[in-house]
Amino acid sequence: MNGGSHIVGGVTSAVWLGYHRPSELVVVAIASLLPDIDRHNSLVGRCIPILPRVIESTAGKRTITHSLFICGIMTLLLRQLMPHIASLFLVGFISHIGLDLLTGRVVLLWPLPQSFGISFGIPPVFI
Repeated sequence: MNGGSHIVGGVTSAVWLGYHRPSELVVVAIASLLPDIDRHNSLVGRCIPILPRVIESTAGKRTITHSLFICGIMTLLLRQLMPHIASLFLVGFISHIGLDLLTGRVVLLWPLPQSFGISFGIPPVFI
């Protein structure tokens, strides 16, 4: 799934949950892109030159950055540092993971190696 689709999915989720302020939706949009920092050619990966290549070559695609563990750690950290955006971050990050579950497999419970995904029997490009 591409970055634009993740932004639309995250913002749609946020609006559905009652977030409507532009500043809130910007936070959700950014958070909806963050899990793809494990790919050097992703929308967010192109903005950061080295980190995506390191994550991609060591952990792989859709592993640590797509896990509930990292989502939880980052949400708890944000709750301590910037409590007003922690829930917005969570909406965007979880929407990304949920959408990726529909288009492939995700190591949701990293560090456990088991991957999860929902197959509709059609190529992911059509979802």
